[in-house]
Amino acid sequence: MGIPTVAVISMGGTISCAPGDDGRALVPRTDAADVISGDSVDGVEVRSVQWSLSDSSEITFNELIRLAREIRRQAADGADAVVVTQGTDSLEESAYALSLLRPLDRPVVCTGAMRAPTAPGSDAASNLRAAIATALHPELAQSSAGAVVVMNDEIHSAKWVQKHHTQRVDAFTSTDRGPLGVLYEGRPRFLRQDPPPSLPALLDRETGRHVRVALLTAVLDQDTALIEAVARSGYHGLVIEGMGGGHVSGVVARALGALARDIPVVYASRSRAGAVLERTYGSPGAELDLIDRGAVPAGELPALKARVLLTMLLRSGFSRREAEALLRREAHAGTR
Repeated sequence: MGIPTVAVISMGGTISCAPGDDGRALVPRTDAADVISGDSVDGVEVRSVQWSLSDSSEITFNELIRLAREIRRQAADGADAVVVTQGTDSLEESAYALSLLRPLDRPVVCTGAMRAPTAPGSDAASNLRAAIATALHPELAQSSAGAVVVMNDEIHSAKWVQKHHTQRVDAFTSTDRGPLGVLYEGRPRFLRQDPPPSLPALLDRETGRHVRVALLTAVLDQDTALIEAVARSGYHGLVIEGMGGGHVSGVVARALGALARDIPVVYASRSRAGAVLERTYGSPGAELDLIDRGAVPAGELPALKARVLLTMLLRSGFSRREAEALLRREAHAGTR
């Protein structure tokens, strides 16, 4: 039996960074696989695939669709597992999109770095080695839990992981749940299993439709100008990050209700943990009022993930009614 092959698809970001022409500022310049120096790691053949050299802020949904198809092609070409590296700023969003697309019948592992390969205390090589080890672990291979994120010797579900710090190497966490697993001495140990996504693999339904979903945050003393701009600008949906359990002011709720007559409106929470409320408060702008006006609760999904989910559902050709029902189902799947 030959050694296993892992395709490492590099999408730029800090893990691919080196000093630029000025010798100071960091820019993506190399394949992520270069940080582990060689084609073999602990009996693993690493197939380096340069996808792009860009910041993760440049990633689009169309690119993620193309990436998912490349992941499927790498598997068809003999890769036993696939690792995707990218910048960490949008890692939680793109990993969740890949989890919904599910290009493979086994998880895809996503990773990055908080410190560039040339920086003191860089986590680039350790994160990539951990991602490769995780991608080949038998327990993960038997799982259909979508994509996972490996950072700082922790394994996280793409659905629940969030970036909670701008600089530290422990920037990623799964609030309320904790990681799926950890790595000890380079070996994965799984602590729990998450159920697979409740949706069919959306890559097989991808229509290529251009979908725009806006994201706004509820704030103190808010007016409705931006909400009205969403209506005028041809967006296909809106996610509103409400206060606390998902609350907004009464005047904002009325504007959201008017918008919900035309496009899906989803309410999430700007808090970093906990589910939105659905049946407690009935004052203007609280959850019962929002639901009566046609807004859809995001469950425990943070607003970033709710926006990804709604976008992918609408891109997949589901009607508004179907998309809202599927969003409710996926947002509540696997919750306690």
